[in-house]
Amino acid sequence: MDAADEAKTRGNRFFQEGQYQQAIDAFTEAISIDPSNAVYYSNRSGAYLKVNKAALAVTDARKVVELRPDWPKGYSRLGTALFYQKKYTEAKAAYEKGLTKDATDANLKDGLKNASAALSGVGAPQTLRQLCWETTHAKFRTFQFALRALQIVSFVLYWTAGWGSPDFAAFCFANFFKLAAINYVSFLAYNHGTPKLTQAYAQRLVMDPATQSLLFSLLFWFSTPYALALFPILANELVHFASFAGSLLLAVNSSLGSTLETQVFDRVMPFVVGAQTQWHTLNTHAKWAAVYHRVPTLVASLEVAIGLSLILELITPARNFMLLLVYWQLLRIRYMISPQLKNAFADLDRGITTIVYHPRCPPIVSTAYAKLKAML
Repeated sequence: MDAADEAKTRGNRFFQEGQYQQAIDAFTEAISIDPSNAVYYSNRSGAYLKVNKAALAVTDARKVVELRPDWPKGYSRLGTALFYQKKYTEAKAAYEKGLTKDATDANLKDGLKNASAALSGVGAPQTLRQLCWETTHAKFRTFQFALRALQIVSFVLYWTAGWGSPDFAAFCFANFFKLAAINYVSFLAYNHGTPKLTQAYAQRLVMDPATQSLLFSLLFWFSTPYALALFPILANELVHFASFAGSLLLAVNSSLGSTLETQVFDRVMPFVVGAQTQWHTLNTHAKWAAVYHRVPTLVASLEVAIGLSLILELITPARNFMLLLVYWQLLRIRYMISPQLKNAFADLDRGITTIVYHPRCPPIVSTAYAKLKAML
């Protein structure tokens, strides 16, 4: 793999993890090495949209079409970026041109349908049929929405009805992670296609955050109930659930959906995202992009907290050596792949270092911590 492809692979990983600015930087690096590769511009165009830079996304998409005029994806990128700018006529033309290159391309067909609907004044919001059933992608999103709804039900039952019945609590706990595993397996199959015994396929699969979440789900599906483990998966899935639920509300009742977005989403999400002084100037797409960018960081912090709690449980009768060992092995793998997890451990290290190297802390504590870090 040459330097340009290596930068592209790094950019793809950042993109999948929601690190869109880092993805842009990586794709820019790839372009600087090989400015004739349309794929690099295509990927950067998609990343630009995620950070609400539609004009730059359009520029890159036009470059894709210039470099590879027979590649349907270039027209899909261009149409999407133009649609984002509400230039529906130009977007429609881009999709139509792309369909002359590949009349079967599902993304181009969907884009053309959306652009045509927007031009006719019925594109926002989508109808329930458009949103849930008309395309393969819509059907898959509906399937995921149903799974996530069942996960939320299992979570609520675990914390309510489950307290009075350990067996029922264990059932709800296992069911939560079973549904999560089904969701991640289906997501990987949908995005990566039929499994292939190739290095490229294996690399894509390993680097996909959904694979890591799948391993996490499988581990706790077959473990004894461990309440804290529910929260990382819940945080991930709740965001996707809320996003689709909002679209459903807009389709059913646009005024109700808009009211909920203003009264609930705009009041709650700034606390999730953190300091976001420009929050109310962002459009809906950019707001969700900010949320998706923040959630992996929260999840990483929760995963570190689970690892620490498993260690602390060693001094209690509830200790589980096997779960501890397997979970920390998963964290080691995640640490090599996830920048968010690296940051979470770095924050933890800074906090512990401040304590153990305090003048009033016995030197033996700092020595023990230094040895523990060396072992890990």
